[in-house]
Amino acid sequence: MLNINRRTFFFSSFVSAVTNQALAQEKKDLSANQTYGALRSHLNGNDGIYYYTGTYWGKPHSEIARPLFRVEGIGFNTLKIDQGRVSQKLSECGFWFHPDTNTLADDWINPMNGLDCNPRHYKSSQSVIFDSDGKVERDESLPKRVLSISGNIKDPIILGKKIWSQENLIIKINQGEPAIDQDPLSYTGPVISLNSLATYNAFVSDLYKEFVPATLHFQSLSPWYPWMKMGQRAGVCSFELVGIKLRDISEIPKKLLSILKERRPGFIDNPWV
Repeated sequence: MLNINRRTFFFSSFVSAVTNQALAQEKKDLSANQTYGALRSHLNGNDGIYYYTGTYWGKPHSEIARPLFRVEGIGFNTLKIDQGRVSQKLSECGFWFHPDTNTLADDWINPMNGLDCNPRHYKSSQSVIFDSDGKVERDESLPKRVLSISGNIKDPIILGKKIWSQENLIIKINQGEPAIDQDPLSYTGPVISLNSLATYNAFVSDLYKEFVPATLHFQSLSPWYPWMKMGQRAGVCSFELVGIKLRDISEIPKKLLSILKERRPGFIDNPWV
């Protein structure tokens, strides 16, 4: 295993790390941020598309973690690198499924409190800027309720013939006080923290292709969703996801594509609205 320092990450130095010496010497001057961009999206400015699936876990304090849902979703990413800085935005849609029946979880009995709940299938967006050293910059357009945001693109790691690029984000948000008429079980506290850890993987030999085939592993730590009716009970939730980069929307699994067209019409055609 070889961990490549950001300042010395040049493929001409891969001879000791990659079996194919000729291949290693062909690659030049791809920075850590560019490696992340090639795996996460595309370096040519085209949108990247990832399909993902996995498990959503819940763990009340002093109790064991338990799987709550199967998750399936699609994410679009547009990414640009200018003078080493990475600017990207993400738009995604995801759906909750009952793990035992593989059906959409529009209704759900929360096993952690026995209450009837209505899970909200999600559509979310995010914009992030990383500086030339891979550290998150706070965007001035972020709302004031975002108390802090930190994270970084880590230096690539080579394992045999494959390369790994990691990204982490930690966001702290002020939720304020609950509304007078708000259900107390939907209020998770005045301040919440969202933590995400993403790892992208590809073959070193694919890095300079127009399309870089890559896979994803994603984990998160976050508070309860309001619709889970857990209130301020101590505990944590976690996504455990795997995914794959798609060449285009024709590679979206047919079942998910059908659900997207029914539940989120127009998203596939224009995910940015």
